[in-house]
Amino acid sequence: MTEASQAPAHPGTAQRPYRLGILGGTFDPPHRGHVALAQLCIDHLDLDELVWIPTGHSWQKGAHVTPAADRFAMTELAAASLVPGRAKVRVSRMEVDRDGPSYTIDSVRHLRDAYGPHTSMAWLMGADQLLRLHTWHGWEALFEQVHLCIATRPGFHLEELGGPVLAALQERQADTHLIQCTPSGHMWIDQTLAVDLSSTGLREHLAEGLLPDQTDDRLPAGVAHYIARHGLYRHPSPDAPLPE
Repeated sequence: MTEASQAPAHPGTAQRPYRLGILGGTFDPPHRGHVALAQLCIDHLDLDELVWIPTGHSWQKGAHVTPAADRFAMTELAAASLVPGRAKVRVSRMEVDRDGPSYTIDSVRHLRDAYGPHTSMAWLMGADQLLRLHTWHGWEALFEQVHLCIATRPGFHLEELGGPVLAALQERQADTHLIQCTPSGHMWIDQTLAVDLSSTGLREHLAEGLLPDQTDDRLPAGVAHYIARHGLYRHPSPDAPLPE
């Protein structure tokens, strides 16, 4: 099924636009911080739909990324742990199946074409992504397609931002009502999400042989079980035979 065929048949009205949230990332692995961010935005933005987009070829992270098939499967398990209410939740293959580097600007343009000019489209991110926003390919063009909705980590201060990203925030910061009723162009900051997790830190713990039942406070149960079943992230034992 194509992205266009999954777009809503009735994408809202002028008084109440359809509201689409987009959560993109490498998801290597997806953790409870991602789930908490998704749940926060479903609730606060009153989303009609949330689409997760696992990265295919991560141009910023190079070759040291878990295979896309595993990351896609884990993202589906993480998405299933949400309590979406009336919101539709799905995981998209658009970047996993795309040849070449995965650029966010290409994905949001594709979704805008599919969902139409009036849909409120919000790209969801954490504070760490916001700090790197200026390194994203074509980041300034994102505002033509989506809003940026950011949940800051504990201890994060907006003063940590600098240069053009801080200038964009000062110009575009808005409340949830404006995000809900306009197609794109604004930024919303939430400072209530007290979850401070990173996929990098989780991979380091898992590489040391952390058992799945010890990670339940960090990983959705389905993701923890998938990692254990497939032996992901563990460094091979120095005594293990080399693969033929």
